[in-house]
Amino acid sequence: MLCFLDTCIVIYAVEGQAPFQQRARTHLAALEAAGHTFVVSDLTRNECLVKPLGAGDGPLLLQYSKFFAGPNLHTVGLTLVAHERASLIRGSYWYANGKRYSLPDALHLAAAIEFGCDSFLTNDNDLAGFPDIAVDVLP
Repeated sequence: MLCFLDTCIVIYAVEGQAPFQQRARTHLAALEAAGHTFVVSDLTRNECLVKPLGAGDGPLLLQYSKFFAGPNLHTVGLTLVAHERASLIRGSYWYANGKRYSLPDALHLAAAIEFGCDSFLTNDNDLAGFPDIAVDVLP
């Protein structure tokens, strides 16, 4: 089972406040024990590295580097097809029901779909109703 990790999940697991970090780490460990493999996109990496690079925080940058180098985590690039699907997500849901997904959210969802993920893990309740992939909200 492939599980795409939303940026908020990675941030919680690496540098989150104690209750969020524990929830994220515990849930990721349970998923991994159940045989899940994790996927992030290069956009996820970009979003996560803004803070440590901007602040010159070497120890935090190292923590992210270790997370992204994990043996059960794959990073995928955003292809033209993923970008086109993100445009479709943003346009079709906005015109159909007034729901407007942000560009990063649409790109993450599109990447998860295009790379064959079975689920999308987030802590964003606004994404929970997305119908094109199973969206799991961090318990």
